[in-house]
Amino acid sequence: MSALAEAFAAWPDAMAFSFGAVEKEAVSPLKVLLVVAHPDDESECAALIYRITHEAGGVVDQIVVTNGEGGHTYAALAASYYGLPLHKKEGRPHLIRVRRKEQLRASRTLGIRHTHFLGQKDTGVTSHVNDALDEWDLSLVNRKISGMLRRGNYDVVLVLLPTPETHGHHKAVALLVLEAVENLSASQRPAVVGARTGEREGFAELPGFPLTRTAGAAPAWSFDRRTPLRCHPALDHSIIVNWAVSEHKSQGFFQMESSRRSHEHFWLFQAGGDTARERWGNFLERLGA
Repeated sequence: MSALAEAFAAWPDAMAFSFGAVEKEAVSPLKVLLVVAHPDDESECAALIYRITHEAGGVVDQIVVTNGEGGHTYAALAASYYGLPLHKKEGRPHLIRVRRKEQLRASRTLGIRHTHFLGQKDTGVTSHVNDALDEWDLSLVNRKISGMLRRGNYDVVLVLLPTPETHGHHKAVALLVLEAVENLSASQRPAVVGARTGEREGFAELPGFPLTRTAGAAPAWSFDRRTPLRCHPALDHSIIVNWAVSEHKSQGFFQMESSRRSHEHFWLFQAGGDTARERWGNFLERLGA
């Protein structure tokens, strides 16, 4: 191997470079769709996303349903950073633009291929599903989610786990995704997985919404953010999470909370059926989990 090749081989993205004529069997990359309500929600599974895109050679696309203008409560610090009144009512148009740019920077950090913004209203902090469903253009949202599912042939779809105490927008997104998956033929259904950081707790379903029933109350899999990165054993995935979270400067309180969480937990929903269970198993195997 030449000196140049040896130098490139030491880089984390060395697989992007090709030296020599060694041929490898072509394998379709893992394909994952992340569907979230707000800019910054990707942080719930940031370590997994990076592992997929940078360590397993997979592809992640993302749909962000709302503009995120409801996230103004803790934006006072960022107001001075950006020189814009992000925490005030008159600053809402600025906050929308800022949060979109923050999301694109975080997406680049994590290696997300495409981020699609659906531009729906962020009604603010709520625990009620209908606060979202009554305000969003459901025809547009359903069309986008269903279209990407049909065209993308994704192995896994990630949403935030719709626990009773979580944001109503997160619950709404999970329900819309599960409905779209249920409308696919059984052989086309990806594994739909709910993500949550923090303590390992049980979740069987969101009361009143049997479509959210999971394969078991315990997580189907958990990922420790302190797992070493493959580029160097002294570095771990929590660094990547910090990089992504730091891009969302308009969301101060969220940044404080995220830094305290060491594990990402994942529940497999039953809605995908046998095909989804098989895809989930293959996904974990290829991920090296």
